[in-house]
Amino acid sequence: MKINKIYCESNLDTMSRMPDNYIDLIVTSPPYFNARDYSQYKSVQDYLAQMKEIFTMAYDRLKESRMCVVNISPVLVEREKRSKQSYRIPLPFYFVPMMEEIGFEFLEDIIWVKPDGAAPNRNGGFYRHRKPIAYKPNIVTEYVLVFKKPAPFLIDKVIKNESLVEDGYERTNVWKINPDTSNSHPAPFPQELAEKVIKYYSYENDLVYDCFAGSGTTLKMAKINNRNYIGSEISSDYLKIAEERMNPFMND
Repeated sequence: MKINKIYCESNLDTMSRMPDNYIDLIVTSPPYFNARDYSQYKSVQDYLAQMKEIFTMAYDRLKESRMCVVNISPVLVEREKRSKQSYRIPLPFYFVPMMEEIGFEFLEDIIWVKPDGAAPNRNGGFYRHRKPIAYKPNIVTEYVLVFKKPAPFLIDKVIKNESLVEDGYERTNVWKINPDTSNSHPAPFPQELAEKVIKYYSYENDLVYDCFAGSGTTLKMAKINNRNYIGSEISSDYLKIAEERMNPFMND
């Protein structure tokens, strides 16, 4: 199949045309359960069943001892009316056992920290009354979960003495990164976050795949950092945004 291309189709269709052990790195941010108009599911179980089908195929297409990096966050479900209560769905904590059941090894939980002002205000009422049990913090974190496809050999076999990471790399698993506020996509993936993941988990000329390409941030940063890429995006509107963002870099 053609690389350095975004396909306007389901990720299952794209991956069905890939051979096994084809991708060097997967970097993606799946739609959060019912958090956006474009990510509506019948139930959490239905959502996880669809995610399992997608990441099972991704597992087969990923090379051995290479990484699948998933940005995901708990979802806040606001209360329908005053007599109901809001609640949070802990998607990252469902994702880990799902990925392990597929066969992935869990490696890292990187915490993406946003500025205080980037979070919806949940503790306005508590600020006024300070009553225990009613405390609700503002949510300024998301998870970047790193999984590895196991191999019958040590990881040393795929490590190369090239594309070395420069000084200033993240030394802890807490990354403070501003969200992308200039992107017309409703849930943009920050360029800085995508770039760090690509630099830390792939080499130049590797093939990076984003199965939920959205506005193309992962693919753009792959191109800028001399990686090949493939993206899948089912929405033609978001595909258009992604292609417009990629155009300035296509003749480099």
